Amino acid sequence: MDIVPTTLALLLPLLLGGLWLNLGMPAPLPARTALVLGNGTLIGLLLIPQFMWGLDLVGVPLSFVATGLLTFTLIIVAIALHLARGTRAPAMLTPDPSAFASMPTSHQMLFIVLLCLLVLRCITLGLEVLWRPLFPWDATMHWATKAKVWFEFRSMVPFVENDVWVSLGGENVFTDRHPDYPHTVPLLQVWMNLAIGRWDESLMNLPWLLCLVAMGCAFYGQLRVAGASALIAMGFTYMLLSMPLINIHVALAGYADLFLGATYCAALMAFHNWLTTRCRAQGLLAAFFAISCMLVKGEGIPWAFTFIPALLLTVGKQYKSVKLAILASLGALLLLVLASKNPAVIAQFLRTVTEFHADGLTGTLQAVFLHDNLHLLGYVIMAAIALGLTIPGTFTKTYLGISVALACAVGMFLFLFLFTVFGAGASSFTGVARLCIQLAPGLLFLGAMLCNDILVRARMNRRQS
Repeated sequence: MDIVPTTLALLLPLLLGGLWLNLGMPAPLPARTALVLGNGTLIGLLLIPQFMWGLDLVGVPLSFVATGLLTFTLIIVAIALHLARGTRAPAMLTPDPSAFASMPTSHQMLFIVLLCLLVLRCITLGLEVLWRPLFPWDATMHWATKAKVWFEFRSMVPFVENDVWVSLGGENVFTDRHPDYPHTVPLLQVWMNLAIGRWDESLMNLPWLLCLVAMGCAFYGQLRVAGASALIAMGFTYMLLSMPLINIHVALAGYADLFLGATYCAALMAFHNWLTTRCRAQGLLAAFFAISCMLVKGEGIPWAFTFIPALLLTVGKQYKSVKLAILASLGALLLLVLASKNPAVIAQFLRTVTEFHADGLTGTLQAVFLHDNLHLLGYVIMAAIALGLTIPGTFTKTYLGISVALACAVGMFLFLFLFTVFGAGASSFTGVARLCIQLAPGLLFLGAMLCNDILVRARMNRRQS
């Protein structure tokens, strides 16, 4: 039976990340259970491929037993630390009924309806994953190629460029359209197949459903920590998890964009709440997820860099030592990126820069404001920003950090599709929509906080009048 090993393969990431995060996350937090389970699951999904990579690096064959034993050992250590703390260690599942009980009955009913709709949607998406084999173009050409080879060889045999593969006669090397893509997503597929002991193009895609659920839990939990009411947080979580293109990336699993969107959003949310509360666990979460962006997909490198100016403008301006540390980290990170790539990476980048692409602008605007890919996200963000400008200090104090990071990300997104050869991907809608979902969760988080502030301000004005 595949149910037991499949369930175990999905449960281990949740327990690994959830138990360790539970140790560091303060107890008196709203929606703490959703916060820990969501972020913890994302941590586990990102860490297990790194365990597999590390074991392969020291010569241990790719094996569910080896990786599972390492993961299980860390889970046991976390449980032991919980037991050592005794009553001081909060339980992972700590219900918070006060927020729900304090809502009016109509709000409670709406909350339950939205939650039931999300549960139903996740069930139907799960059935799509189970019924459908590997299907999308990029999944079969760029990602699962590595998963298939690594699973069959039980080793991360190298993938090289086409000309290198030809020159070597294909001896001990493999090639695909993007041999330099990061290993995290293919290794998740290998992990699932190792668990059931065979290559299965449906079951290996269940981590995409788990990622969606984890992103939704983390999104709801961080919104509650940021001060949003339970109903507002649930409403915007529903908007996120019901976005058509995000749902498509679960039903037609195999791309890395969903994982990158969830990881970048998790970094942004933790970063904002760390700036607000100075909670050490939130700061560690922000750093972990920001670095992890680079392990998911190539676009994760510029998204990770967006936190540099945000840090400089929020923390670095107060402490010179922090500013110097940030600049030093930026330099080291840049050297690391350049060292890991082709030495001519700068020249290659410059060759992609061309003149302004008007058709790229048209395609980008249509993808965001016309096509039903992201619901009405473009309009929601524009309206929220416009109304947020009416509240003093919104973008200069309260949301400075996350606003700067997202502004840098959107700026790089527009530069990519308006001034480089990738403008063709916007004019034909082949790349721009997929890249949108890498930023959409983070943008929606900012929009949700702005909308909550506007509603709170309006409620206060009514009471004063």
